[in-house]
Amino acid sequence: MGTGKMENVEHSVTELTSHHQTATESRSRIRRLDDRVIDKIAAGEVIERPASVLKELIENSIDAGARKIEIEIHSGGIQSILVRDDGIGIPRDELNLALTRHATSKLADFDSLERIESLGFRGEALPSIASVSRMSLVSRTADESHGWKISCDGGGEFSEPEPVPQAVGTEIEVQDLFFNVPARRKFLRTASTEFSHLRKLVKQMALSRMEIDIRLQHNGRQVDRYPAAYSEGALKSRLKTVFDSHMADNSISVEFEEHGIRAAGWIAPPDYTRSQPDLQFLFVNGRGIRDRRLAHAIKQAYMDVLFDSGRFPIFALYLNFNPELADVNVHPTKSEVRFKQPREIYWFILRAVRNALSGDQPGTRRMSRSALDSVELPKVAGFPDQQQNTMRLPAESIWATDTTSETQQQMTRQSEPIDQDSPSVVPPLGFAIAQLGGAYVLAENKEGLVIVDMHAAHERLNYEKLKTEYENSKLQVQTVIVPHVIKVSSQEAEIAIANQELLEDLGFDVSLASDTAISIRSVPRILKDCDIEKLIRDVIADLIEHGSTNRVEHVRNELLATVACHSSIRANQQLSIPEMDALLRQMEVTEHSGYCSHGRPTWNQITMKELDRLFYRGR
Repeated sequence: MGTGKMENVEHSVTELTSHHQTATESRSRIRRLDDRVIDKIAAGEVIERPASVLKELIENSIDAGARKIEIEIHSGGIQSILVRDDGIGIPRDELNLALTRHATSKLADFDSLERIESLGFRGEALPSIASVSRMSLVSRTADESHGWKISCDGGGEFSEPEPVPQAVGTEIEVQDLFFNVPARRKFLRTASTEFSHLRKLVKQMALSRMEIDIRLQHNGRQVDRYPAAYSEGALKSRLKTVFDSHMADNSISVEFEEHGIRAAGWIAPPDYTRSQPDLQFLFVNGRGIRDRRLAHAIKQAYMDVLFDSGRFPIFALYLNFNPELADVNVHPTKSEVRFKQPREIYWFILRAVRNALSGDQPGTRRMSRSALDSVELPKVAGFPDQQQNTMRLPAESIWATDTTSETQQQMTRQSEPIDQDSPSVVPPLGFAIAQLGGAYVLAENKEGLVIVDMHAAHERLNYEKLKTEYENSKLQVQTVIVPHVIKVSSQEAEIAIANQELLEDLGFDVSLASDTAISIRSVPRILKDCDIEKLIRDVIADLIEHGSTNRVEHVRNELLATVACHSSIRANQQLSIPEMDALLRQMEVTEHSGYCSHGRPTWNQITMKELDRLFYRGR
């Protein structure tokens, strides 16, 4: 930067910062804030937009044991939000207390914070909403012959309870949100934008409690309906409404448990992703949360099979564990959780998703029908208790190759003779019938026609073989003649030294050269020609942001993928029927065989119905 530009920047910064008086230049007396001001400040932490209001109201309904929740929205929630449930209701003598700050039925004492099971517990939601809106609350318990109604305008005095007709349950209506806080109201977006946030919130709630019937209306029109899901058909219907039919028909089930932590749910196939992370749902003990680290772990699990690393996987994942291992009292909105062992949770969820992706082999997921046809419904909060058997094929290696000629010889030798006339033993990818264009294997299975990209398929098989060989061998480390000295910040240096043992396990001998420099004396032999400085900086950045890293593994796998690509079957290489059948059998028992090492699909299915449709048969 030139001297003139530097002077201009310095002048601008000085001018901007000088406008803010310091505490010593202007000091006001300390005074106690008015209760209504306190309420509005507190409401600003809990209530950000209409979706914040709806979240609190639905959570109250769930905590009240509701089995039916009706939601009516007008003008994106800016005009009004109404939530009606069939829960246990609130007695007349507790109605005013329900709108009083820090009054709750869900928390008895301080120790209860360690084992919170309800969604709400702070006693802040309703008072916060009431302080920035015009609210009415109608409720009736089973012991009462009619309901009682109270109302409040912007945090003022509550009206006296008045008797009204009402079914058992509670109805809360919130009108004119932020009418008395113009500064907040002007930051609300358009009605359509606000409604999109509301709708996503309802999707999250619908996934969190499968047994509750939820209806959503906007401007008098029903938008979404989620009937209670007690069967696979109803569950599939709910997934279709939340996501779409492709996700419901092709989702991969997740079932994983370690050390008392359980993960269950669904993830999308690697070839079905989004340009933004808008269809990612994560639940901890039934509570929907946002967690960048866990979302990062899930995306990292996909890296081996994701074609475009800039896109985002789709998932609905549920974690269940001892409530004492997580603190949900981190933020007033209760949408963030602090884990007592964040690194262990990160690697747990990464392994859970990898395990599901590696099990997504031909035969473990229906090719044309729903993945849910053979899924065991997760036994976690929000799921009915159902059981289904899932077929798994043995994941054992049949053949391995180093050169193309050896590949063909191996395939010919190890192609097991199968009775192709017996329909009961038709394998998932069927039997080879021809080779097309020197690039594709055509096979027939029970569903119809299978088309395999033979180079992409063989590339994945070779890649998995190379990874297994590398992981089973002793890590080869190479000492560098002249150590790499990398300039870093003091924070980066501290992180590097704090994770010295981890870096050593990865093959790096790291020591402190100064307060702002680290020295690298050895590197993994397989990475000796890589940009070590960039790699180490990326590793440290991962450790700072996520507390974990698999950056080295990713770079190593990229090198192995290149080797696998160059040692695989090439286009226009003729294979015999036995060789093609051997390729199909190996694909059926190899992890991630549905995608090459660059994330491209290795095979596709065309069903008989789809073929008939092409030729107008059956019409």
